[in-house]
Amino acid sequence: MSKPMKNIAYMLKALIVICSFLLSQGSTNAAFWADHFEQEAVEDWQHLGNDAVWTIEDGFLRAEIQAQNQWSVIFERYQLIAYPGPYNDFTITLETVGATRARFGIALAKHFQNAVTEIEEFGYYLFFTNDMQASRNGGVFVGPERRWGTDALQQMELHFKDGRFQLNADGESRLDFRDANFHHIDTIAFVLAGFVTEDTNIGSAWVDTFMIDGLAVSPKRKLTTTWAHLKTEN
Repeated sequence: MSKPMKNIAYMLKALIVICSFLLSQGSTNAAFWADHFEQEAVEDWQHLGNDAVWTIEDGFLRAEIQAQNQWSVIFERYQLIAYPGPYNDFTITLETVGATRARFGIALAKHFQNAVTEIEEFGYYLFFTNDMQASRNGGVFVGPERRWGTDALQQMELHFKDGRFQLNADGESRLDFRDANFHHIDTIAFVLAGFVTEDTNIGSAWVDTFMIDGLAVSPKRKLTTTWAHLKTEN
């Protein structure tokens, strides 16, 4: 077949697939996505902060505090950008997750308008392997007290729907509460937190697998994915 004929056949194939897709999709669908950290993917994650180094090693996402100053609070995030928010009705599962001399887990954040300054801020719920804390605009203080003595877990599961947060650790329920101000979540990220004293190089964390079930995938996003796949095949 000549090249012009191949191009025509390709375009017809693409149009058939796209038309069939549009006819079959009438609403937003839920999708499952997982990262086993086998290789670095800058299109999926974004590091926010200056006091930690995040690397992919031996099938793990690893983070290490490298503080710029002593006596400082570390609040580092590794944000999911593969699927942009907002998010609702989803479940995050972490496999083989833990930290040494730091707190590590998942941050769920929402935009808020500060009524006094009229500046947009972030409100966070921070779900660590051994603690849970709230934060506003990154202002979190990590003290010595711990709610649970579990720096490391085999599995950590976090579910959110319409303002309800549910946390399970190694198969046991730890938290179940509601916040009426959180109708949805704007950002999802790993969070590494710690308080540096006389040591400027302390704290490390690791996780083997990140899974999220219930991502809202609209027909438009699916169509973009389908079109990109067709172009790659061509």
